[in-house]
Amino acid sequence: MKTLKFILFLFLSVLSQTIHSQRIDPFLNKYSIYKSFHPEKATEYKDIEGTPYLNTEFRVGSFVMNDSSILKIPIRYNVYSDEMQYQVEGVNYVIGDPLAIEKVQIGESVFKHLAFINKGGFFELIESGKCSLVKKYIVKYKPAEGPKAIIGVGIPAEFIKEPAVFYLINNQSKVYKIKNIESVIEALQDQKQKIEDFIKIDKIKNIKKENLIKIVAYYNKL
Repeated sequence: MKTLKFILFLFLSVLSQTIHSQRIDPFLNKYSIYKSFHPEKATEYKDIEGTPYLNTEFRVGSFVMNDSSILKIPIRYNVYSDEMQYQVEGVNYVIGDPLAIEKVQIGESVFKHLAFINKGGFFELIESGKCSLVKKYIVKYKPAEGPKAIIGVGIPAEFIKEPAVFYLINNQSKVYKIKNIESVIEALQDQKQKIEDFIKIDKIKNIKKENLIKIVAYYNKL
């Protein structure tokens, strides 16, 4: 009896994986999401301290395509290489055509591929409206160093998380890199006086994320 149950369980597991593959593969191929149009294992990092990922573990997410098609699948964001990775049957892949994707949702975070900011890449969408606030995560790679004469011990390679950069995008797709409060006012200059008054009344003195959200949300209601 136990043998029969095991065989039945094994059969159902294989059937489930087969149906899953039949549903996933045509979708990925249709939108050229496989890197270089061919299944290819995502780069794995070894012997490097730190992490290139926003979240090391894959999380349930969604690819929302330009035609509104949606694929739910485990996703993680490689900040260093600026690539979205997904997982199929335990194998990690990198999307091949980010232009086919309207947005990527990982947990509560929404990412958009914006080609018109610097060299282009994935940005987290924080606020949207007539003015959008986006966030660019940054991870840099520091190569390993050989043993020092005095210490005699080398320093391993390392991924270093750097402060994120915020941008404001107006409804003409003009982009402003946020460096300080003055750059925020410049980006929202069509409502300059109201924005200055709002900043003064709310006693906003820096460009922390929560302050930028307040300002942009207020601007979008004007």
